[in-house]
Amino acid sequence: MYSLDDTIAAVSSPSLLPGRPGRIIIRISGAGAFSIFTHPSLKFQFRSTEGAALNQRGISAFRVELACGVWADGKAYCFTSPASYTGQNLVELHVWGAQPVVEAIYGTVLQAGIRQAGPGEFTQRAYLNGKMDLSQAEAVMHIVSAGNEGQIGAAQRLLQGGLAATIQRIQKQTFELLSLLEAGLDFAEEDIEFIGPQQACERIGLLSQEIQRLLDGAVRCEELMELPSVGLVGAPNAGKSSLMNALTGTSRSIVSDVEGTTRDILTALLELSSGACVLFDCAGLKSRQDDMLDELARQSAIQAIGAATVILFCVDLTCDNLETSKEIFSHLSGHHLIGIATKSDLISFEELPSRVDFLMHTFGIAFLAVSSKLRAGMEALKTILPQLILSAQAGQAESDRGIAINLRHRQKLQSALKHLAEAAEEMNTGRTEIAAMLLRKVHQELGGLEHEHLDERILDVIFSRFCIGK
Repeated sequence: MYSLDDTIAAVSSPSLLPGRPGRIIIRISGAGAFSIFTHPSLKFQFRSTEGAALNQRGISAFRVELACGVWADGKAYCFTSPASYTGQNLVELHVWGAQPVVEAIYGTVLQAGIRQAGPGEFTQRAYLNGKMDLSQAEAVMHIVSAGNEGQIGAAQRLLQGGLAATIQRIQKQTFELLSLLEAGLDFAEEDIEFIGPQQACERIGLLSQEIQRLLDGAVRCEELMELPSVGLVGAPNAGKSSLMNALTGTSRSIVSDVEGTTRDILTALLELSSGACVLFDCAGLKSRQDDMLDELARQSAIQAIGAATVILFCVDLTCDNLETSKEIFSHLSGHHLIGIATKSDLISFEELPSRVDFLMHTFGIAFLAVSSKLRAGMEALKTILPQLILSAQAGQAESDRGIAINLRHRQKLQSALKHLAEAAEEMNTGRTEIAAMLLRKVHQELGGLEHEHLDERILDVIFSRFCIGK
């Protein structure tokens, strides 16, 4: 059984680069958190608003010296139980110094009888001490691992407790219906009907609709926590590989005048202002029927494009025959697209606007003229991309309104929905007692989303995905 009695510590900030001093946070939680200030191996000198003393309900500046003579300056942020993140006495030592100095201080903290915290253990204590519900605890993990604004927004909605409030309302309605059914069973011999079968079925239907609406309108955390993908799509030799290399500043894709050079799906990480995304370059969608490898490459491309967040549809400005591009474009209906007019360096300055306008008229989408060779248009593309990625994610998940749920939440809700359907069938056939039993299962499933019926193994699985120090 997990114990809350011991005191835990962890470094909860990123490591410093070699030779680069900075601030590192050492977090300590538990009944013995404040004892670190009186440990003989650490000599603290304080400069707080209360004079040369520790402020146990605020911030104190300090200088700490180790027995070996190493010292560092910092600030101690102290929170007393229960008014802290974990609900216990909590200390954060914000230490300024180089990495080895901070590691020496942290090592001394652990030698003082304080245990190193496991992954997510601070948030786990916050949950166990009633400082947050389980979905909010999971939201902390999603915020820490978020890679862009859309991911952070979805996780913040989960942290705000929207899911918990909705579940509590549905659970209350389920309990009210269950109470009426069980009361009818208790007084079956006295000819008292608390709720009729038809009314019960109607209320079960309303509960099912509520859960289905929640499932349909919710943001899937798993989808949002994955990096968005941006696919380079176009006819063979349309400049996709050169564009990928220009955007990423690498030679990830082979550039050749020979058509069909790229057969495998090549990926690279692209850093944008809103976060990172995965850029992929794949084979053209038009294949030769007599070439099995070409057809396999085409199928891989279709699968990757189907899962892409945004598509960069590349068309060669120097190409007069657009039939292949038109055929490929016909497969991209419903995707979030940016038209990319490649090889603009091969078109004269006077002719370029009319060529771009022709592409816009032909395909019905806006086109951005770029030159991978001269890197023209790259910064403009990197400005447009984050906006379209966020728009695509919002459109896919209705992230402005939706409640964020993860796979565990979805499975619980789907199980509750299944039991509700079974309960309605039992009510229709007059088996009220079995219907009541199924409604009890619904109540338990919904309770299991936050607090009830969660064994230690489930909690271990949830919090093991956190990083240490959170």
